[in-house]
Amino acid sequence: MRVRELAIVPIREVPLIQQGDDLPSVLLRVLETCEFKPQPGDILVVTHSIVSIAEGSVFRKSDIEVSEESKRIASQNDRPPVQVEVALREARRILRERPVLITETKHGLITDYSGVDESNAPPGTLMTLPADPDKSAVAIFRKLSCGLGFTLPVIISDTQGRPWRKGAVNLAVGVAGLSPFIDNTGRKDLYGKPLRASLVCLADEIAAAAELVMGQADEGIPLVLVRGVRFE
Repeated sequence: MRVRELAIVPIREVPLIQQGDDLPSVLLRVLETCEFKPQPGDILVVTHSIVSIAEGSVFRKSDIEVSEESKRIASQNDRPPVQVEVALREARRILRERPVLITETKHGLITDYSGVDESNAPPGTLMTLPADPDKSAVAIFRKLSCGLGFTLPVIISDTQGRPWRKGAVNLAVGVAGLSPFIDNTGRKDLYGKPLRASLVCLADEIAAAAELVMGQADEGIPLVLVRGVRFE
């Protein structure tokens, strides 16, 4: 399970994704023709934004009717009421209203504003997480693995704020083709003591590493190949 040497390679040949695109097929064509060819043992990290756009997980701002509750919460945390409205629609429950709206999403994720954002969303829209990120990851995984002739695990990632900590970090929101965890229970530490409980979220670690080359602004890198990680 140890990483000896890690390569994190951006895939720059991805076209602009539109709503309704067959994303798994588009990504297969990209990987078949890109300069850096995937190999067995690689892991593909896909930013959720292109998944959300292809699947239609976007709201046009002009179509959203804002509730009084959204206006009230927005006035407390200096956010656009329309963003708060979409965040409430995507939330299973509200954990905190101010100074940042923290919710539990329908997926069970704890994050700010239910992961709703307009960064890299089509003009005039707000983007949400895919309806079922694991299902989306499975569809991409199956298409790529079949087309490439070897299994290529897929992680769908999203940059999210962490409750009670400053700064956002890339996390895995959908996984297919690999176990998201490493269980070190029973292994020994440097002094020979057995570890009683050590469950590491490998998928989140890979997603966070991928963001170092994906970036957050206009980099235009929605795909990253990660090479050198041992996984189950």
